[in-house]
Amino acid sequence: MCYALTSPLVPVQLSGVMSDFFANLLDTSSFPARWSCGQWTTGHGYLHILSDFAIWGAYTAIPCVLAYFVLKRRDVPFPRIFWLFCLFIYSCGTTHLLEALIFWWPAYRLLGVVKLITAVVSWVTVIALIRAMPTAMRFPQMGQVNAELERANEDLREFASIVGHDLRA
Repeated sequence: MCYALTSPLVPVQLSGVMSDFFANLLDTSSFPARWSCGQWTTGHGYLHILSDFAIWGAYTAIPCVLAYFVLKRRDVPFPRIFWLFCLFIYSCGTTHLLEALIFWWPAYRLLGVVKLITAVVSWVTVIALIRAMPTAMRFPQMGQVNAELERANEDLREFASIVGHDLRA
């Protein structure tokens, strides 16, 4: 049987704690709104709120742009990593949205779950990046590719010049 501690000396069944936690996921009655925690000035509070909303907006737009790119360009290497980045960035943004809303709606349980999801997605992204790194390191460097293209273009110009000269003759 699994036990979790609600205090250092009081063991309770983990399944009961989890079912109670999720049953009350959106219940905010046991938490005060952030405005009531500490001595927030209006300016200080709105600095955090507006910053979190701005971050949420950017962290919602970035994955949309990445998703559009991956959907339009079928030749993108490592598309799964792009999708993981989309999910990672979006979940980070969602934590900022909730941080802003907590000033009025103290959904700390929900915030904790979203942070856990963000942590899991973050680590899955790290593992995927580490696994993809050896393959990515074998890709030619852009400078090398550009130099090869420049040489090929020069060869084509030379060939066109010779063919043009021969045709005129």
